[in-house]
Amino acid sequence: MIPQETIDIIFETVRIEEIVRDFIDLKKAGVNYKGRCPFHDEKTPSFVVSPTKGIYKCFGCGKGGNSISFIQEIQGANYPEALRYIAEKYNIEIVEEKLTKQQEDRRSEKEGQFIATKFACEYFQNALWQTKEGETIGLSYFQERGFTKEIIKKFNLGYSPKKNNSFEKSAVKAGYDKKILIDSGLIGLNHENKTYDKFRERIIFPIHAYSGKVIGFGGRSLNIDNQAKYINSNETLIYDKSKVLYGLYIAKQAISREDKCYIVEGYTDVISMHQNGVENVVSASGTALGPYQINLIKRSTNNIILLFDGDNAGKKAAIRSINLCLKGEMNVKITSFPEGEDPDSYSKKLSTEQFQEYLTKNAINFVDYLIKIYNLNDEKDPGKIIEIKKQIIRSISEIPDLFSREEYCKIYHEKLNISEESLLQQVNKARGMIKNFDSGKRTTKPDNKINQGEKNSKNEQKLDKQEEEVLRLLINYGNENFILNGEEISVAEMIITELNEDKITFSNSDHQTLYAAIINNIKEDGKVKLKRLINSNVNEISKKTIDLISEAHNISENWKKIHNIMTGREDEKLHKTTEKAILSLKKGIVDNQISNLQKKLMTYEINESEVNRLRELTRLKTEIAKILGRNIG
Repeated sequence: MIPQETIDIIFETVRIEEIVRDFIDLKKAGVNYKGRCPFHDEKTPSFVVSPTKGIYKCFGCGKGGNSISFIQEIQGANYPEALRYIAEKYNIEIVEEKLTKQQEDRRSEKEGQFIATKFACEYFQNALWQTKEGETIGLSYFQERGFTKEIIKKFNLGYSPKKNNSFEKSAVKAGYDKKILIDSGLIGLNHENKTYDKFRERIIFPIHAYSGKVIGFGGRSLNIDNQAKYINSNETLIYDKSKVLYGLYIAKQAISREDKCYIVEGYTDVISMHQNGVENVVSASGTALGPYQINLIKRSTNNIILLFDGDNAGKKAAIRSINLCLKGEMNVKITSFPEGEDPDSYSKKLSTEQFQEYLTKNAINFVDYLIKIYNLNDEKDPGKIIEIKKQIIRSISEIPDLFSREEYCKIYHEKLNISEESLLQQVNKARGMIKNFDSGKRTTKPDNKINQGEKNSKNEQKLDKQEEEVLRLLINYGNENFILNGEEISVAEMIITELNEDKITFSNSDHQTLYAAIINNIKEDGKVKLKRLINSNVNEISKKTIDLISEAHNISENWKKIHNIMTGREDEKLHKTTEKAILSLKKGIVDNQISNLQKKLMTYEINESEVNRLRELTRLKTEIAKILGRNIG
């Protein structure tokens, strides 16, 4: 573990403009710097770096953070790796805290596997390029597939020789222990307990982690006598196939730039598309697409386009992936290819421009795709029609966001020959069933609480903004003082006192986390420490803070001027701004409570005390509105 003292030194030393400038060109813009965002494609620079705050913010794609998060984002590094990168740049020595024996052993084992797989990758590449067998079998195969030398080297493709134990002998000679080689999945043990090269006589596709480190391999046999055409590394301490996407380490910047990610089925599909100018493409690493993999893509985009084969297996994989993407709050489209074609074969038949145009023009919405593959428009059997519609309804119901589901119902009710109201009801009913199933309660009864909460989401979104405004004032002006009733009081004191008196808690979990961090700041230091919040190792705190101190097209030091808080009588204006934010939040909470009680009233499930509570809340809402209108607005 890196000691906190060392982390503090790193944060004190690092200059964010120097870190960012290693990757993009920056030009001075007042007290800040501007450049073209490395995370999306843009012609007009909207990427702003603030040296004084130590943050960056792109006002095009919305990404923002500090020096550490920038390295994490652009290099796919984790938090400790990003710290080590910056420490090395500034020649800061890291003396790590002593680990337990168990932690030390595990770490040592993982490092050993990383080193072993790196050696293996280099060995397989050398065998491909530097040996006659590799050139004759491996290299000729890749070239027959139309792969250029540049693309072969880009993906670190290789070859494992036919001679038994060839790799093992080279590895042992280089000083690698057999146990490490076995644990890394590079050599295996047969029934006689004798070792053998796991990938013998196969062309090699190295599998990289998000950070770019080699963690495993896929091997394709060119010998028709081999039982398994493809084999993959077994899972190890460094390789979990459910948490890896082939090609992502190369594609992540292109995915962010293009704001979409193509998902294909195989290694060669990825490589062929790269060669034909489409770099924002990945494939599942020898497994079905899973939730963790969706979240990896979500770091760079919310838009997924599936490019699966048109056979039955490809259709099944597409349907499963559609539902998974929707559940993961992704926008999903599907591009189909002519019969007998796949991304690999079809990309070779078209020019780069033609292929890219085909992918764009033929990407269709998931509902249209399901209608098409289920052949709904031509189906005559009433039973099959009902079943197809149920399948489509089930897919729409996977979408977590209520407004998105409503929009799909609005657009597609005519194509499904169902009224909009009926379709929405069936979708929400199916959603209730899904929720219950996921929680282990297999029932057809909808979860009324869930549906109720969803119907209230407009109020919740408004409340979210009101909470953000209170937090923005706390972060930016918490330490500022003004005169209230003849006494000096800070913005932070006023907000915290008001929230405590009315026992107000934030509804958004990220807001709760940030508010707790601010309270701890004040307890420890007597004031809000902005830098500590920005540089927090808790991602929710750092990200939210940066979002709340960033203003579109400018991250200015003169916050007071930007927010028009202290024009006129400074203390009076700041007081009113803070009071307005607190009252607006209280009104938002009251609105939410009223909405919930009104829904109960409509279902006749409300008791007398709740009716009285509704009357009291309505009165309170009127009072708050009067105060807002009279004194603030």
